[in-house]
Amino acid sequence: MGRIANNLISAVVLAAVVSIAGSLVERSARADEATPEVNPLSGDQKGIREGKSWFRGVCANCHGGRADGQGERGTGADLRKFNKGFKGFVEVVKKGREVPGRIQSMPAWGAVLKEEQIYQIGAYLETLAIDGANWKEGTHN
Repeated sequence: MGRIANNLISAVVLAAVVSIAGSLVERSARADEATPEVNPLSGDQKGIREGKSWFRGVCANCHGGRADGQGERGTGADLRKFNKGFKGFVEVVKKGREVPGRIQSMPAWGAVLKEEQIYQIGAYLETLAIDGANWKEGTHN
């Protein structure tokens, strides 16, 4: 292939990558706007059961079986005290989180878990909340 053909192919590939990346960022922004302030599965017994199962399978290694932060892989956040509201929870689960001064970080699960599964996990964690937790924006339960 000639130099012009190689440059053309490179330009087309780069344009495709930029287009896909832009689409993903736009879709992510729309999803964040669509996340409700309060979990629609809050108090839903089936959702809570499913969330408990997902939590044990996906989250307990780091956050502990009781969500107290005492997992087998080290010390994760104590989710019984979660205080960033439901939207904050969804954002952290989807995008992950780095905590300054901590070796461990929360990996992003947005490409692994469906939104409903994240909501189910949140519904389960609400049942474990202790004083000072904030699962509903602007209120403390």
